[in-house]
Order: sequence, then C-alpha cells, then structure tokens
Amino acid sequence: MNESKATRYQRFHRRARVAGVVSGGVMLALVALTPISSMVARWAEAAGRGLSPWPHAAAALLLYVVVLVVVWELALLPAALYLGLAVDSRYGRRRPSVDEVLASQAQATLIALPAAVVAGGVIQLSVAVSGSWWWLVAGLALAVCLVGALHGAPGLVARLAGARPLAGTPLAARLGDLARRARVPIGGVDELRVRDTRTIALVAGAGKSRRIFLSSDLLRDWSDDEIAVVVAHELAHHAHHDLWRTLALDASLLSVGLLVADRVLTAGVGSLAALPALALVAGAVWLAATPLRHALSRRQERRADEFALALTGGADAFSAAIRRLGAQHLAEERPSAMTQWLYHRHPSVAERLASASAFARTHEP
Repeated sequence: MNESKATRYQRFHRRARVAGVVSGGVMLALVALTPISSMVARWAEAAGRGLSPWPHAAAALLLYVVVLVVVWELALLPAALYLGLAVDSRYGRRRPSVDEVLASQAQATLIALPAAVVAGGVIQLSVAVSGSWWWLVAGLALAVCLVGALHGAPGLVARLAGARPLAGTPLAARLGDLARRARVPIGGVDELRVRDTRTIALVAGAGKSRRIFLSSDLLRDWSDDEIAVVVAHELAHHAHHDLWRTLALDASLLSVGLLVADRVLTAGVGSLAALPALALVAGAVWLAATPLRHALSRRQERRADEFALALTGGADAFSAAIRRLGAQHLAEERPSAMTQWLYHRHPSVAERLASASAFARTHEP
C-alpha cells in the first residue's frame, strides 16, 4: 500500500507520543510503588528542617516536586529525541539539532515545575482542610487556578514572544470589526515576533484582557482574507464559551480522577510520598477519558468552522487556510475513525474542506 508522506509522519509521531506516555507512566509507577518516593520525601522534609511549619511544608513540597518533574522529563527525553532527530528530520518538517531538542525539553520542565508545585500544594491543602471531600475541593481549586491562568495568558504571551501592537493598520481594523460582529470584546491585536516555523493565530485571555495574537510569518505570508477567517474561527470559541465548557469537563474529570485515587490509596493521600501514586491514578483516568475530551473538542471545532464561514463568507479563504495548515503540520487528509477517536482534537482536513464546499454551494450568488 502506498502511504502518503503525511500518513507516515503522523504514524511515527503517534508512536513517539505513545512511547512518551508509557515511559512517563512507568517512571511514575516505579517511584510510586517502590521505596523511592518515601526516600525522596524524607530527604525533602529533612532539608527544610528548622523552619516553621508552613515554610517547612512549602520547601519540602518544592524540593520533592523538583526531583519528580526532572525525573519525569528525563523519562520523556528518549521519545522527544526520537521525534525531533528521527521523525521530524526524516520527513523534512523541521530539522532540529540535539541542542534544540534538549533546550525544548528544558523549557517544558520550566513550565511543568510551577504547575506541578501548585497542583501538589492544592492537593495537600485540600486534604488538610476538607477531609474526605478533598478530591472535590482540589478539583474545583485547580479549575480556579486554570481560570487565573486564562486571564493572565495575554500578558504572559506578550512578554515571552515580544508582542507589539498592530493598532492603526487596516488588518487590525478588520479584525476588530470581526470581533464586534462576533460579540467578543478584545483589547487589541498584537504581532508575535516568534523565532520558529509555527504559524500562530489565537485569541487569548478573557474579558478586558482578551487579545488577538498573530505570528510574524502569518502576517508576512498569508492574505488578509485567510487571516480573517482563521481569527473568526478563534473568536467563535469565545463567542460559544468553549473554553469554559472545556474547563468544566476537565475539572470534572480531574475531580473524578482524584476520587478514584482516594479510593485506591485509602490512606496517606496528603503526604508528599503519595503524590506520584495520585498522579498515576488520576492520569490513568484522564487518559481513559481521552475519547470523550477529543469528541467534545471536535464538536467545538466544527461549530467554530461554521461560525467563521458564516461571519466572513470566505469559503475560498477558509479552504486555502486549512490546506496551508494541513501542509505545515503534515496532517493526514483522511485519518481512520480510530485514529480520530484517540488522537485528533480537530476534524480531518477532508471534513473541513467538505464543510467549506457545502457552505459555498448553499451561498452561491
């Protein structure tokens, strides 16, 4: 059977992702089910000895989580190296060096560390103050943390990517008009001066902090019509409150995962040493719910496509944008139903192009 380049790339990419999940799971199981976790917890608690209770607990948590996250990222490193040096280089999507892969993994570690520290702190505090209902309190508290991150996202993105306003340009005026018609208030339109090959168009934040971000390559290489239809798609997620719906589902699944972990562990859930076991069980529940999470996402993406087509009327621009993105990401045009069920958060390229064609037929002058 003659496979396309995209099909081969995606197959190897999925294998690398699965390998990463398996290696991470094995690492967590090794730490959780052996004396390793207790040994690291005792070391972390001894290192902060002499401090008053709350600073001691915070220092011990920080030290323990740093060790756990570093080991986690090291477990994922072989899959990351395989994906970057073998798969991406072989299929020409990009050719990163070993240093670039290691730098990317280091960045992932820096992002994972504060998230893991916050999650561990929320769980321990919830156990201390909520007793048997800690899993529900922890799930809701982590959802609140996600809401805070959502509100702070525009400022963080701007600082990390060197954003600069596009105020006063015809494109900014056009996108502002799209946002008004979509009834999605925005604070402005910014250019992201990123230094990689990604094409980025996103609407980030909430309320008055919401902003439209466009990467430099998008502004340079794409037509205004294509940019407008992509931004309209992103505005649709805000108009339909998709971010909040996804957040509600994620919070529910996280609470269920913590509840299952509570029932499995039965004792000691508030200790440092229990954190890897909690992560392992809750992660397994999260992984089992992947088809549900992806099904919701695909439904939202279809609705956003329809919204973007109706708002802009740009079926040709929409089709051109989908083809561009598909080529950039080496996306399969017609993946199998099982592949979509397990791996895809978006409808297939073929399905999205068919939607544009159907829109064009029904709106012919």
